[in-house]
Amino acid sequence: MNHSTTSYQQLCSEFYDLHRPEAGAKEVNFYAQFFKTIQGPILEAMCGSGRILIPLLQKGYEIDGVDNARQMLTNCQKRCASKQLHVQLFHQSLEELALPKKYACIFVALGSFQHFADQTIAFQALQRLHEHLLPSGSLLIDMIVPWGLIQGDIQGNVLSAEMRTTESKQTVTALDGAEITSQMTARIYPNEQLALSENTYEKVLNGKTMATEREQLAFRWYHRYEMKLLLEKAGFFVARIWNESFESDLQSTIYQAVK
Repeated sequence: MNHSTTSYQQLCSEFYDLHRPEAGAKEVNFYAQFFKTIQGPILEAMCGSGRILIPLLQKGYEIDGVDNARQMLTNCQKRCASKQLHVQLFHQSLEELALPKKYACIFVALGSFQHFADQTIAFQALQRLHEHLLPSGSLLIDMIVPWGLIQGDIQGNVLSAEMRTTESKQTVTALDGAEITSQMTARIYPNEQLALSENTYEKVLNGKTMATEREQLAFRWYHRYEMKLLLEKAGFFVARIWNESFESDLQSTIYQAVK
């Protein structure tokens, strides 16, 4: 989850772990099957609090994790410790990645890479990931086009150029009975393939507000051949592309980019 400094803080991380604690079996098995072909160390980039890292560790894979959201990494470390799982985690941003070793495989799951609003920084991140692969190593990167979000912007065969605002609200319940509500207002820019959201989190226990938090988050999408060209520009050879539906409302395109 490589994001701005105003995202993935304490309350957001707590909400996220309750809302999306672990990846589903289909997604976990996709990576587990691929990793059977890998000989050498594996890294999850933008690992967050371990949504998919933990289930893969439980399957016996040795995987390092890196993320620039400190609170998410803290939660990941605690969750791994509670399950007696050993993991090495690094607090770094991808565009400035400087890890002590190189990897046979690096993966970025479920659209996490798309939180780079700035395409120049996204490209720098791809270059750093390329640098951290062993010769012939693979980058697996999962990208999502949010068709459900933008379908209202398609009029006939024309994509609207107008900015549109959408709102959503979700509530989860913690073990102590506290309710954490996430209220999101997103500005959609269809032509720029960009959504900018402002999220407010509120934690309420027994009718009393315990904490509030605000964050800003970006989500930029790339169509199939845009991403292929970007990977090639960063020095990769795109060996394979899969289309998968790991979650019922999301269509993932996973690229295997080889150094």
